[in-house]
Amino acid sequence: MEKSSEQVKGSIFMAAKDKQKLFHTLLNQYMAEKSQGDQRVVLKKKIEELRSELEAANADLENVKRTKETIEQEIKGCEVELSLNETSIQTLEARISVLQREIASVGSELAGLKWDEGTTRDEFLNHMSDLNKKIREYQDKLASNDGKESDGNDTEESSPPSTEEMLVKVITQLSSEERDYQSRQDTQNQARESLYNLRKKLAAMGLMDKGRKDLKDMTRLSSGIEETFAHLSEELRKSCFCPRCKKDNMEALDNTLQVNDEGN
Repeated sequence: MEKSSEQVKGSIFMAAKDKQKLFHTLLNQYMAEKSQGDQRVVLKKKIEELRSELEAANADLENVKRTKETIEQEIKGCEVELSLNETSIQTLEARISVLQREIASVGSELAGLKWDEGTTRDEFLNHMSDLNKKIREYQDKLASNDGKESDGNDTEESSPPSTEEMLVKVITQLSSEERDYQSRQDTQNQARESLYNLRKKLAAMGLMDKGRKDLKDMTRLSSGIEETFAHLSEELRKSCFCPRCKKDNMEALDNTLQVNDEGN
């Protein structure tokens, strides 16, 4: 009986021990499954974050591609326009040189005309002063000889010119001087107008030269944009490189873009 009782106790103890082992096993399995569930949640969140980053990268890549295409078209247009303008620029530079020489020549001529104008004005005033002096002297001479008759000698003196003849002579000389002065004035005005037109042409040439410089600046800016695009492409390529697995995911990104394009 004692042996049977001990056997029963042993059986009960073994059964309890087995149940305890089973409980620990189930508990460990539950904890493992819970840990795996937590890992799944973390992985799902990580996947969602990576998916969002991938979508943002896709959008950036599309923007970069569109920007690249636009820049390439603008650069081609600028290159064509620059090529077409090179010949025109050379012609304009030659024309500017000719205009500068013409302006210098006209300026010298204008300075000479101004000097001639001053000289002519002085000569005209001096001549008028001399004429007035002669008229006064002649009038005084007529007044002193008024009322006197000829002495009747054999050698008869010639009669002096009348006042009307003197006035006609003076008026004729004045008209001639005035025409000469007006001619010089017209020549000077034409020279001034020519100088003004040449300066306008030179200013237009300067504006065209400024446009050429602006075009070159725009070409340099386009080159800078190209370098920026290349830098962004390199950064995108680096961001697609996994430092852990040493794998380049650029091809996978392109495939994802194609799938997204087909889905859209």
